[in-house]
Amino acid sequence: MKNISLKRSIFLFYLVFGLLPLGVISYLTMLSYTRTITSLTDQHVSQLLQRVAEQTDSRCYNLFKYLDLMSKFPYVQLSFLQYPHAGQRSTVQEKLELFRINTQSFDRITLYSNQGEVVATAPPCPTVAHITLGRNQVMRAASYSYFHQEDLDHNPPRMLLFKRIYDYRNPNRPVGLVCAEASLKSFLGFTKELALGPGVTKIIFNSKGTKLFEQPPTSNSGTGKLREYTTTLPLLDWQISVRIPEKVLYSDVTRARFNTLAFAALVAAGALIAGLLFSRWVTRPLQTIIEGTRNFATGNLDHRIQVSGGRETRDLAHAFNTMAKQLKERHAELVQAGKLASLGLLSAGFAHEVRNPLAGIKTSAQVLERRARNPSEKALARGISKEVDRLNQLVEDLLHFAQPRPSRRVPCDLAEIVERSLALLSHRIHQKGATVDNRVRRVMVQADPDQMIQVVINLLLNALQAVEPGTGRIRLETIEAQGKKPALKISDNGQGIPKELLGRIFDPFFSVAKEGTGLGLSIVQTLLRQNGARVEVESEEGKGTSFTLIFQTLDQEDKEVVDG
Repeated sequence: MKNISLKRSIFLFYLVFGLLPLGVISYLTMLSYTRTITSLTDQHVSQLLQRVAEQTDSRCYNLFKYLDLMSKFPYVQLSFLQYPHAGQRSTVQEKLELFRINTQSFDRITLYSNQGEVVATAPPCPTVAHITLGRNQVMRAASYSYFHQEDLDHNPPRMLLFKRIYDYRNPNRPVGLVCAEASLKSFLGFTKELALGPGVTKIIFNSKGTKLFEQPPTSNSGTGKLREYTTTLPLLDWQISVRIPEKVLYSDVTRARFNTLAFAALVAAGALIAGLLFSRWVTRPLQTIIEGTRNFATGNLDHRIQVSGGRETRDLAHAFNTMAKQLKERHAELVQAGKLASLGLLSAGFAHEVRNPLAGIKTSAQVLERRARNPSEKALARGISKEVDRLNQLVEDLLHFAQPRPSRRVPCDLAEIVERSLALLSHRIHQKGATVDNRVRRVMVQADPDQMIQVVINLLLNALQAVEPGTGRIRLETIEAQGKKPALKISDNGQGIPKELLGRIFDPFFSVAKEGTGLGLSIVQTLLRQNGARVEVESEEGKGTSFTLIFQTLDQEDKEVVDG
């Protein structure tokens, strides 16, 4: 496994943890889906059949209620006592017809005597008036208060509903029957409206097993395995049966199985392609980073790694670029340190050799000034002394640059350092006519206070040289640098430094001003490094320059000492 490339590892990961679980999940999903379809179908069809049974029985119950109501009408009961008077029959038939029209539930209503003869019928029909009930029907009516009979020989098939009628004077004495006719089709409507999809057969059987309804008619061709659902109509004593071919019932499952297999194949192909593309997407930035590190190894620290991968690879490339930048800076610092070390040795020797002759020259110039008899000679002597003082200052700067004293780093307050520096330069600031905006807060840092005063004075002197007399503005403020480190920012509105010269301002003896030795900023950088601090510079030509001194934060022990 150690010798397998990252690209192959990603591909194998997709294969093992992508395709295999997908196959297992697909199988379990199909199994669960099949069981769910079966359960939901059983529940749904059973509920539909139960609802159809209740609706059909409810219709029959309502018709029997109408028969019960009709059997208690006085004119119906009296019609059997007045039979066979023809004058009374027409009146009864008119009332029966009115009742039939109002209820809109029956095709015909007929009253029969106990012997099965027609007493009255509505609507009036001469043919029906001469039809008598059979003996079986009369005996059945005598045995039940209600009963029904399917007449399949009639065209169209009809349903006959019978109700026993009793004498209003003696409720226990039957006087005849009322028979209501209704189309069998009206009882089958709820079953016909039951929509369960193509291939589903709906059948209704009566109590004798006679088939009353079938939709669609059963064909002789085989339909495969069937799943049958049945329910019973208690009032009519019918049985409704629904037969669903399993190929129809599980058509969704079959379709889903095919879709799942197609989807699984598509996902598998997509996973393979995605695995290859993802592995290339992951490894390509890594290859770019490797090439970049090889460039760094050859010494090309100006090279920058450019990647367009994920955040992690971009962060890695940024880390390498930052490392190269810091290596270049450290290399430049080492080169600069070597130069400064060599220059320091040369400067120290030069300063020691020049200091004694300068002292003699200054003494001679002072003697000449005292002995001079005319003003021109005195001015010449003073000029010599002034130039010797300038050379002495240069020698002092060389000595500070070449052999700075060791730093004594203690907790010190930036506000106090700035105040002392401004106090020492107050006369020069007043002479320049510059405005100083001091916004430095009390911030404790770890540094040598005297050396920090020297640093601030050098930067303030540079700012005074850069600003115009009378309109110059110098601003000092404390800020928080990156990493929450304390920092002191010194800004001016002077002439600024050209962009092409910014990289040289800390070199010894380099100066953009006409005055000065060119050692001030070199000394500033050296002292800050001794104190574990660093300086950053920003400048825009014609608008001004800002120097930011970034210090190390205090250790916890030092903070406790300061707070105490």
